[in-house]
Amino acid sequence: MRRSLRTVAAAFTAVTAAVAAPAAAAAQNTRAAVPNPYGDPHLVSMFDGKTLTGWTQAAAGEWSVVGGAIHGNGTARGWIYYNVQQAGTFRWIFNVRQVSGNHAPTVLIWGTTAPLRDALSAIQFQPPNGGHWDYRPGHNNGGGSEFKQLPHTKIPTSAWAQCELIANQSTGIARMACCPLAPGAATCKATEVLDFKDPTAGRVGPLAIQVHNAGIHDEYRSLYLESPVVQSPDAFITTK
Repeated sequence: MRRSLRTVAAAFTAVTAAVAAPAAAAAQNTRAAVPNPYGDPHLVSMFDGKTLTGWTQAAAGEWSVVGGAIHGNGTARGWIYYNVQQAGTFRWIFNVRQVSGNHAPTVLIWGTTAPLRDALSAIQFQPPNGGHWDYRPGHNNGGGSEFKQLPHTKIPTSAWAQCELIANQSTGIARMACCPLAPGAATCKATEVLDFKDPTAGRVGPLAIQVHNAGIHDEYRSLYLESPVVQSPDAFITTK
């Protein structure tokens, strides 16, 4: 019996959908099941521990992967940003240490790549102790009252520390909490070290790691991102 092309096409579409649906569901479940040590199933791993896939460097050769960590090679001032997703409201958790250098480690939020300017025209947080800078055009300064450093026991930069940065694009509030990691520990109980507030600052932009100048060798590992924030918006999950 002959069937019309329309009937055959409809049947093919139905079979394809039936096959694809379980596959899509399985993929979604696999992603949700990816483990992280923070008890938040919405966190997505940003780094595979082996390659710089998903990251864009300011210049070739400035960054590499050493011992399962993103490693600053110390060749020049520069940055590397996560190119899979930009974020305005987010939770960003990572481990950081400085192998050698004369300036604190630095990360950049709420910047832009269009146009491309120094430090991505971003707001700079300095983990793990809370230094800071504002690289936006018309600012390029310490930020004054925009930033508030909170008292805490100084965290050594030469050993691994854990930091959590939470940001709300609509309010222009970003906060960071950090703690020293004991040898072999996956997590630690963090203390808030730095707050930033400027309602005009929040925007969707790249999340970036920065080295302030040549000769600095910083390392980052266990990088996780949640955006949009589903679990405990505007609240730390590492301070409990």
